[in-house]
Amino acid sequence: MTKKFWIGLVIFFIIATLGVFYQKHVKYPHCDYDGSPVPPIYEVEIILKDGAIKRFCSIYCAVQWFKNNKHNVDHVIVTDEIRGNKIDSYMAYFVESELITNETNDNCIHVFQQRESAQIHMDKFNGRVVDDPFELDE
Repeated sequence: MTKKFWIGLVIFFIIATLGVFYQKHVKYPHCDYDGSPVPPIYEVEIILKDGAIKRFCSIYCAVQWFKNNKHNVDHVIVTDEIRGNKIDSYMAYFVESELITNETNDNCIHVFQQRESAQIHMDKFNGRVVDDPFELDE
């Protein structure tokens, strides 16, 4: 085989490897609970008292981490699934429904900024309103 063929083959594999690396490690931050990529529409940010930020891929992962670290938390920011707006958790509507957002951990809790959006989701996916899982005792 010719030298050009081998050079082309090596370049192809380098580009393919870089593409996979980008998709797995650079495109999205990783969940601080299970290491999964964090899709922007389901992102939860927990702001610690020292200013550090913990990012999570779902309400499930954030709640699991929160249970053991509640004393270090200043506030929690969740993402509205309809508009992508980031809002404080105490202002959000949480709905548990049959729709699973993360197959790895079976997360079925959804976040909405507006009550109407939460109601539409509940009607469509057999859901119910649940309390803010990130309430801080002060």
